[in-house]
Amino acid sequence: MVDNIRDRVAEDLLALLPFYHKNIIKMGHGISGLQAAQYRVLGVLTRDGTLPMSEIGKRLYISKPYMTTLVDTLISARYVERLPDSEDRRVIKIAITSLGKKHLKESSAIFKNNLNDLLSKLDEKDLIELNISLEKLKRILKKIS
Repeated sequence: MVDNIRDRVAEDLLALLPFYHKNIIKMGHGISGLQAAQYRVLGVLTRDGTLPMSEIGKRLYISKPYMTTLVDTLISARYVERLPDSEDRRVIKIAITSLGKKHLKESSAIFKNNLNDLLSKLDEKDLIELNISLEKLKRILKKIS
């Protein structure tokens, strides 16, 4: 019984990904010139601090060659920088810059405004129900992360 519920929950969570990509990420694509994967890199660096490129790739399930491309693009935009590791000079860490933090904050505001426009299609009852459901979802998902 529990396995069946677990399978349904997994399928329902996966079903949210196309909605998220189409209605949230793609809606803002091109606004700032960054790809979704680049935003994910900036988000990890903001949340977790300076990390080796391999660790960022591992956390985001991004291959090493693609990570190099993403980071090089972000360095060209001055959103991240390479820093030597103080303990192991063979290791290069990636850090978000103040410009990267500013860009991420501004882009988040754009995405939030786009979401507000999308949510304006819902009536108050649906918004309240969605809000309650999302609060429950966040509370429950915190237990597994």
